[in-house]
Amino acid sequence: MKLKKKMVAGVVAVGIISGAGFSLANTDAGGALRSWYDNLFNQTSEEVLAESNANFERILAQLRAENEVLKELATSQINGTRDSAIANSTLAINSAKESHIQSLDAEKAAIELGMEYQFYNLFLSGSLEILAKGNEMQGTAVADFGNHTGAKGQEAVTEVTNQLNTVKENAVSELESAIIRAKEELTADVDDYTEIVSRNLNNQAVWKGEEIREELDRILAGMVAEQQAIITAKAAELEADAKQSLDDVVAGIGNE
Repeated sequence: MKLKKKMVAGVVAVGIISGAGFSLANTDAGGALRSWYDNLFNQTSEEVLAESNANFERILAQLRAENEVLKELATSQINGTRDSAIANSTLAINSAKESHIQSLDAEKAAIELGMEYQFYNLFLSGSLEILAKGNEMQGTAVADFGNHTGAKGQEAVTEVTNQLNTVKENAVSELESAIIRAKEELTADVDDYTEIVSRNLNNQAVWKGEEIREELDRILAGMVAEQQAIITAKAAELEADAKQSLDDVVAGIGNE
C-alpha cells in the first residue's frame, strides 16, 4: 500500500514537471527522473528493511524464548547425566575400594595367624643351634684338654683345670643369663597368651551361658506346655467321668 502511494505521488510529480516544460526547457528530464527514482527507492528500501527487521526481531525474540526453554532442557539433561555418572562412578569406586580392603584384611589376618608360630619356630631353631654349637665346642675342648693333659702332665692338668674352670664359669654365667632372658621372654609371652586365652575363654563362657540359657528356656517352655496339655486333657477326662457318674446317679433314682 505504501509502495503504491509513492508510485502515485511520483506520477503527479512527473505531470507537474511535464506541464512546466515550457519554462524548464533547459532542465535534464532524465536526471530529474533518476533523482525522483533514487529518492523513491531509498525510501522504499528503508520501509522494506524496517518491516523486514521488525519481522525478524519478532522471530529472534521467539527464538530467544525457545532457546531459554532449550537451554533449560539441555541443563536438565546434562545435570541428569552428571548425577548419573557421579552415582555410578562413586558406586564402582567404593566397590573396588571395599574389594581391596577385604583382600587386604584377609591377607593381614592370614599373616598374623601364622606369625606367632613362625617366630616360635625361629626361636626354637636358634636355641637348638646354640645348644648344638655349645655342646660341640665343649666336647672339642674336653677332648683337646684330655690330649693336652696327657702330654703335659700334672702341671698341664692343673693349668687345664684352671682354664676349664674359667670356661665353665663363663659358660655357666652365659647359660644362666640365657636362661634368665629366656624365662623373661617366655614369661612375657605367657602373660600375653594368658590374657588373650582368659579373655577368649571368658567370652566363650558368656556366649555359651547365653546359648544354654536360651536353650533351657526353650526346653522348659516346651515341657511346661506339654504338662499343661496333659493336665488339661486329664481334667477334661475326669470332668467327663464325674459328669457321667452324676448322670448315672440321676438315672438310678427311679430304680430305688
